[in-house]
Amino acid sequence: MKIAFYSCTRKSDISETFAFKSLRRLSDKIEFFYDCNNTEGLSKRYNSILKDHAKDFDIITFLHDDVYVDDLYVCEKLEKAHQAFDIVGLAGGVSPTIKAPALWHLMCGGFHSGNLRGAVAHPCNNDQVMVTSFGPMPSRVAILDGLFMSVKTSCFTKKLWKFNENYDFHHYDIASSLDANRLKIKLGVAPIWVVHSSPGLLNVNDDRFVNSQTKFLEEYSLY
Repeated sequence: MKIAFYSCTRKSDISETFAFKSLRRLSDKIEFFYDCNNTEGLSKRYNSILKDHAKDFDIITFLHDDVYVDDLYVCEKLEKAHQAFDIVGLAGGVSPTIKAPALWHLMCGGFHSGNLRGAVAHPCNNDQVMVTSFGPMPSRVAILDGLFMSVKTSCFTKKLWKFNENYDFHHYDIASSLDANRLKIKLGVAPIWVVHSSPGLLNVNDDRFVNSQTKFLEEYSLY
């Protein structure tokens, strides 16, 4: 399979991002596309990449710029995961209930629900990392966290799926996942090891999040 990775950043130098620092080690296995000084929504940028490159690659993996891929076997793992799933992520959930707060893990019942899947590491205590284990994997899920979404390009070219451009950042991943479900596109999580240098949403009352959540709940309330 021909595999490409894409990341965009608000920074002016891609070499300052964790995505670039980790993926440059795989330059003999993958193509890496990127955009700096980005001011567009992620969905719009991602769809632009799919439009321009879907016919050139079997898989395009979209990851946030603060994700360090700490797995030299990521390509082999992606090839295996995409035999079962059309879109592959690292963390997600099954049986979501659309409600506020519209966060993927809470809509799937939270950490003690048994409905979460996958694992992601995060920095802690200076030079240490801690792995958050959401649940068993590989596993099929209904919604994915957007930090890492690997797409079989036939989803775009044949099934006419694309990232939901109604959302710039918050909820773009959940909305795009739900759209994929409606098209009978299979989502799943795989054991690919990364370190995500983001604490996640710190304030559910943030105006940008609340505005996005209102739109999301209106669009998907009947899901």
